[in-house]
Amino acid sequence: MVWLGDIALSRKDLGLAESYARQAQMIDAGHPASHALLALVHEGRNDPARAEEELRTAIRLEPSYIPPYLLLARRYLAINRADDAIAQCQAALTFAPQRPGIRETLLLAYIQAGRIPEAITEAHALIKQRPRDPALHNTLGALYGRSGDPSQAAREFHEALRLDPKFSPAYLNLGDSYLVRNDRARALQSYLEAGRLTPMLAEAHRRAGDLYLADKRIDEALAAYTRALIADPKAVGALTNLARIYTEERRDLKQAVELAQRAESLAPRDWYVQDVLGWSLYESGKIDEAVPHLEEAKRLEPQAARARYPPRHGVPEAGNEERSGK
Repeated sequence: MVWLGDIALSRKDLGLAESYARQAQMIDAGHPASHALLALVHEGRNDPARAEEELRTAIRLEPSYIPPYLLLARRYLAINRADDAIAQCQAALTFAPQRPGIRETLLLAYIQAGRIPEAITEAHALIKQRPRDPALHNTLGALYGRSGDPSQAAREFHEALRLDPKFSPAYLNLGDSYLVRNDRARALQSYLEAGRLTPMLAEAHRRAGDLYLADKRIDEALAAYTRALIADPKAVGALTNLARIYTEERRDLKQAVELAQRAESLAPRDWYVQDVLGWSLYESGKIDEAVPHLEEAKRLEPQAARARYPPRHGVPEAGNEERSGK
């Protein structure tokens, strides 16, 4: 009955899935899998309270039954209750330390909670189980990067690429580790390789564009940001920096404003988006429209590079100052 309910659930037939779960409970009221199935039905009906109640019932009936722990942990992750997710995973590990999925979920929970040292320990434990998994080495490298150890991070990214030379996320992260050490040439090379291997990896093209823009290699920056938008039309960083280029370097103010407005629709609380939109409007002669965006940029990030104001407001114009792209 539970298997039939799982099939019905995979076909999104919640009514039939519930019917099979109820029939299973009539046969054996203490069967934990039927409660786990009902929990998934309640989740499908957007009733998280009843779903959690069924999962906890399943655990009470059979504490060594692992699926409800994982379902609870993943539900808590989805609603940003990382500590509760960690508790569920740790409880599951006491019964099944080698069970696939538990440590992966625990690793995600540690990352969400910002508990990086524990996440690193968990990543090492997973690598012992799957030493030839490039994604695990890439994750471990990213964690070392977050902990302030770019050299160890780079070693893990290189190991990921040794295991799979075409694993583009490792090239993307390797570029970041080079950038932290101010090795801009290798950072750029890594971003370009990530984009070559995975053309739809918008972030690789965007980061390459940022380096080109910082070095005033404008034509190459334009090409990189365009590739980023082909991969992801909602790439805010690419939209914003293209708008900046068309405002300051390749004068096309109509296009600059359109791009900046698209970026604002996606990230209205990003100070840099507001700054670029405000300046493109000001350069277009739309001063009354520009000022609120420049004011908003200053309000959102008072410590950022000096926000720019039209001269009529009594503040010297600072249109050529350097700023870091998002």
